Amino acid sequence: MISIKDSQSVNRLLLALVGAIFVGETLVMLFIDMLPPLSHWHTALLDAVWLLMLLFPAIYFLVFRPLKTQLIQQEQAEITRQEAVDRLQKIASQAPGIVFQFQLRLDGSCCVPYANEGLFKIYRVSPEDVREDASYVFTVVHPDDLENHRASIQTSAQDLTPWIQEYRLKFGEEPECWLLGNALPQRLADGSTLWHGFITDITERKQVETELQIAATAFESQEGMVITDINNVIIKVNQAFIRLTGYSSEELLNRRMNILKSGRHDAKFYAAMWDSITRTGTWQGEIWNQLKNAEVLPTFVTITAVKNNEGEVINYVATYTDITERKVIEEKINNLAFYDSLTQLPNRVLLADRMHQTLARCRRNQEIAAVCMLDLDGFKQVNDTLGHASGDRLLRDVAQRLKECIRQEDTAARFGGDEFALLLGGFSTVSECEQTLARIVAAIAAPYQIFGQVAHISASIGVTLFPEDSSDPDLLLRHADQVMYEVKQAGKNGYKLFNSVHEMRNQTTQDFLKKIDEALAKGQFELYYQPKVDCRLGKVVGVEASVCWNHPVLGILAPSEFIPVIEHDDLIIALGEWTIQSALLQLNEWRETGFNLHISVNISARQLHSQEFLRRLQEFLAGYDAEIIQRLELEIVETAALKDVIAGGDAIRRCRAMGVRVTLDDFGTGFSSLVQSLVRLNHLAVDALKVDLSFVSDMLTDPEDRALVEGVVGLAASSRLQVIAKGVKYVDQIVMLMELGCDVMQGSGLASPMSAKRMRAWLAVFAPDPLWGLPASDLTSRDYFELLLTEANHRSWTNRVIANLDDPCDDTTPESLLDHQQCRFGQWYSEEDASHFRNIREFDALDAVHQNIHQISAHLCEHRQAGMDVEADADKVQLLAEQHNMTSLVHHFLADELLK
Repeated sequence: MISIKDSQSVNRLLLALVGAIFVGETLVMLFIDMLPPLSHWHTALLDAVWLLMLLFPAIYFLVFRPLKTQLIQQEQAEITRQEAVDRLQKIASQAPGIVFQFQLRLDGSCCVPYANEGLFKIYRVSPEDVREDASYVFTVVHPDDLENHRASIQTSAQDLTPWIQEYRLKFGEEPECWLLGNALPQRLADGSTLWHGFITDITERKQVETELQIAATAFESQEGMVITDINNVIIKVNQAFIRLTGYSSEELLNRRMNILKSGRHDAKFYAAMWDSITRTGTWQGEIWNQLKNAEVLPTFVTITAVKNNEGEVINYVATYTDITERKVIEEKINNLAFYDSLTQLPNRVLLADRMHQTLARCRRNQEIAAVCMLDLDGFKQVNDTLGHASGDRLLRDVAQRLKECIRQEDTAARFGGDEFALLLGGFSTVSECEQTLARIVAAIAAPYQIFGQVAHISASIGVTLFPEDSSDPDLLLRHADQVMYEVKQAGKNGYKLFNSVHEMRNQTTQDFLKKIDEALAKGQFELYYQPKVDCRLGKVVGVEASVCWNHPVLGILAPSEFIPVIEHDDLIIALGEWTIQSALLQLNEWRETGFNLHISVNISARQLHSQEFLRRLQEFLAGYDAEIIQRLELEIVETAALKDVIAGGDAIRRCRAMGVRVTLDDFGTGFSSLVQSLVRLNHLAVDALKVDLSFVSDMLTDPEDRALVEGVVGLAASSRLQVIAKGVKYVDQIVMLMELGCDVMQGSGLASPMSAKRMRAWLAVFAPDPLWGLPASDLTSRDYFELLLTEANHRSWTNRVIANLDDPCDDTTPESLLDHQQCRFGQWYSEEDASHFRNIREFDALDAVHQNIHQISAHLCEHRQAGMDVEADADKVQLLAEQHNMTSLVHHFLADELLK
């Protein structure tokens, strides 16, 4: 269509027409004048040409030029449209996810008229493959989502509502892919429905949502959790933290964490804590927090710094665990480990720790310290005359008097029995020390009122002084012990300083060392072997080698008779090296004869920490193959390893690198607590632990010792270490240890140390005791374990009956002893716990023996109260014999049950 847009254009067009007509008229007239006369027909033709010439400019301007312009504009519009289409396609190809058209036909078939390349990335099919038939896209939808997926499309098509749905794709065993679809429907003329929309991969979002849900669940765990900003201002707490502190959420939010500050930690503590968080991003430890009710609560806290992508700290997350119960247990364990249960005085372990502190302080202040060993004179007579209860009361009174005689910074300790130790420091002169010692001797010698009876005892005290004597705590105690025995030999009831006899005793020691050195050169030492038995498997798994001295005059001397003399001399190293060489030779000999046993040898502290130990050990091993080396074990006393944990741990690791196993002996005597022992065990890196015999000996009747053994076994299990019990004497102890999880053990109840020749003969006839199979039998743990435990308690009951009869204050009557159901065994026998055994004939015989024991006990009480000592002594012998009969009957009874 032609359009003339303004008047100026119209004027120019009219002017051009007039000019064209004028010029054309002039030219035609000139041309006509030049031609000869024309006919009428020619004149008409010229008029037509002239008219055409006049009209051509008008036709050009009015028709052809506007038409040309319109074509050019249409071409430019098409170019612009194509550019827009290309731009949209480029945008669609770069867009995340799928940009698509989806058409659902009336017959239920479907197609994808358009889709970008995102279709291939997500659905793994090209747009061309689904342009006519898109049924494939439904085959990869997760089976659990397919029904809802189809239903959502049908609903959108029916109601022409937007299609919005989350669903999953599943490709074989690959992880699920989460998608979010969003499209608008359009009804086409043929009745089909066409959607225009996009699909987005939301797998990562779903993973984040899951992680957030897990984090939210974890946040609301049983542990108290708190989140703060970088200024330590609380921004979120969980319910456990609210319950822990007593504060409400509103009271905690937007408050600084010092709202819980208890005042128990100084600035250095918090400085170290934040230094760890700054350097490592985390800190954990114990913090005492003050609750809303003003109580102070021990908590175990873990603080973690949260950083953004740039590495900047944006938050702190802390977890709080109430460790009140653990603290109570630790206190009980520490009390057992540090203090004597009868007198509540420090024991040997705590005294050793305080000796290091006191000696260091005296060395620093140039003061004198006294280490004393104290033994009570006449205590046994009081104990035998007045009874064990009176003896215990007397020991407690002695402990109280000792505490009253010394200063608060000094230490009085009990080593066991009637043996005490004193650690006195801060003296300027020896005379000050002697004044204190004289006061202690006088205080102990004063009469005691014990249950209405007067008791008289005295004290023999041996004293050595620091720094005049050695700085080694063990040596100081030994010197004080030596002098204490001299006091007893000289008449008791006094004290004596070690220094006055030091020269003479040192000469005696040197003479003895010389004899031992000569004996080593003459080959007078021999290894004796005590078997280590796995009682659960019923087989010998190894032996412990001990050095005995074949003395030409005195005969066989046990290690305890000469080892203490040389343990602080280099001679102990020479003897230790001889022991290792002899053990290797024995291992080689046994292998040739078919005995595949491990041999463990004891290594002294002096040898372990000597500079040549590892080099010499490697030289000894060089002549043997790996099989022999792997059967050699080194036993290191716990206190020797703890003398220098770092150096000891390094030596142990290097021994293990050579193929030699290492066992920590006398475990439980060197650590300040079982809790701390786990940390130090990581440094020592041993293969096995040996439970100290002091824990094993009384565990049947002493719950504290049983708890300690159970703690050591549990500690070994948590560290994946073998545990060995030593010093077992009775089958009750064996079964108890197996019940607690300790299967390997040694002691006189299994076999005493023997020579290599006797060892071969013993191995040939060795057979496991049938009672060892009780833990693996059909008898329930409670059944047989209760029977053994109650029998052990009855043995203890019998011993107490005999001991209490010597106590004049004892009010036991024959009638009470005759009641056979008042003891622990009688209660067990009459309760349901014994029902498992009631259908067994021998069980009635056990009851008869038990009742007979109570009848004999009643007769014993009657005869003693009547002053009939001869009859009472006969009753005592008969009582002990009948109790032994009961013990044997229980053991045979259980063995017969096991063998059925």
